[in-house]
Amino acid sequence: MLTQTGIPYQVVVTNSTGANDSTRTRRAAQLGASALHTGYVEWDVTGAGASGDLYRLNLPPVLPGGGGYVDADLEVLLAGGANGSLQIPMFDCTVTGGPTQLSTPPGPRTFTCTGALDITTRYTVTGRLRTTNTPFQVTVTHLSTGAVESAIKGNATLVGPSWLHTGYTNWNVSDGKNPDGNLYYLNTPPVLPPAGGYFDADLDVEYSGGTNGALQLPLFDCTIA
Repeated sequence: MLTQTGIPYQVVVTNSTGANDSTRTRRAAQLGASALHTGYVEWDVTGAGASGDLYRLNLPPVLPGGGGYVDADLEVLLAGGANGSLQIPMFDCTVTGGPTQLSTPPGPRTFTCTGALDITTRYTVTGRLRTTNTPFQVTVTHLSTGAVESAIKGNATLVGPSWLHTGYTNWNVSDGKNPDGNLYYLNTPPVLPPAGGYFDADLDVEYSGGTNGALQLPLFDCTIA
């Protein structure tokens, strides 16, 4: 569970056998900035049944409301760290419930996403978000060449559920002016956090409208301001 200010509580850590390794009913203790994941916050979620192990949950500082997703990292300090540790990345953790302002934050927000497949294939996607989480004024830039490949002034066009990333929403962010006829699609969670949060996305580049193949590029830890 999460409080309205994003504090975890009633946190249960379950292992692959289905047994509960730790159960903490009270609020987690904030330990400060995460040393494991830049920009995240570290929480002590150690509870009953831990048997000397310590459990640390690393979360973004601002979380979305119901319908959103969040990445996290679980660190397990075996015997308090004396026997080593485990760092387990957790992608697309689901969020349900929460106050309205976490699902439809007031006022437009800006976002920045960057991703790379290799040194010659690097993209950044920037833009703004409506209170309804609709992207607008989206610019797609090929960082390796510095070329702006697409820049829309208005809202992105809703395509529907993402075929690329289950649970995400597919937006057409093409301006129709690319000289090679490329099309650009941004796949984002349907609910995005307020300013200060992070989200993952996927950029789908359809070369010559898809007739010359396509590129699917994951974009991790997009920032929102």
